[in-house]
Amino acid sequence: MTAPTVDRAFAEKFLQSVDTPLEYGVYFLFHDWWEEAPEGAVQAYLDELHKIPESKDFLEERFIAEPLSLDRLAECATGTLGHAYRAFIVDNNLEKNLARNYRQFNEELHASGKLERLPDALSYMMVRGFQIHDFQHVLTGYEATIYGELALAAFYLAQLRFPYHAFRVAVTTAHMAFLRPDFIPEAMDAFVDGWAFGRAAKNINFVKWEDEIDTPLNVLQGRMGLTKRNLAA
Repeated sequence: MTAPTVDRAFAEKFLQSVDTPLEYGVYFLFHDWWEEAPEGAVQAYLDELHKIPESKDFLEERFIAEPLSLDRLAECATGTLGHAYRAFIVDNNLEKNLARNYRQFNEELHASGKLERLPDALSYMMVRGFQIHDFQHVLTGYEATIYGELALAAFYLAQLRFPYHAFRVAVTTAHMAFLRPDFIPEAMDAFVDGWAFGRAAKNINFVKWEDEIDTPLNVLQGRMGLTKRNLAA
């Protein structure tokens, strides 16, 4: 039996992302991969997802929250998840993320045929992952910086073996190895920090965080084992 290999046409796109990660990002690479992805790799990712005990009920429900508003978040008391989440959104000019209709986004992705070979469970987790990404910044304490994004990617990968986050690590490590060795200390510190934090904490990918916006942030962090301070400068 021939071992699976990386499609060579896809490898060119991977190198394009390695060369210019801010221009041809992992989002585009993720979509590119599915056309020629080895069946065994796709199935392995799906198996990894189903191994997570908390995933079963969430995958059956396919929960996607309705968009929150800044006005609703403004009603959240100081110290709550919603208060911290609103501050993160406003401080980083991410209002467009807040207003996005992720249910419609999910439907559009399916209708486009771009992810035809992507199993429904992985497609759902991709959309849900985008929806809770900013919540995860707030819960983990990782800022919207290069360090924070890389650390959060490693945190994600520690808790959810998902191709999107694996690609982020692969692209960054290739970029620093072949083009930016000066970036190695910062990138590896971020990856190690996020990976260790994600392994130690409870899985935060299968919680309806939109229903917890009035809960004190420190209560939620204690509940999920998110008590470590991140090491970003």
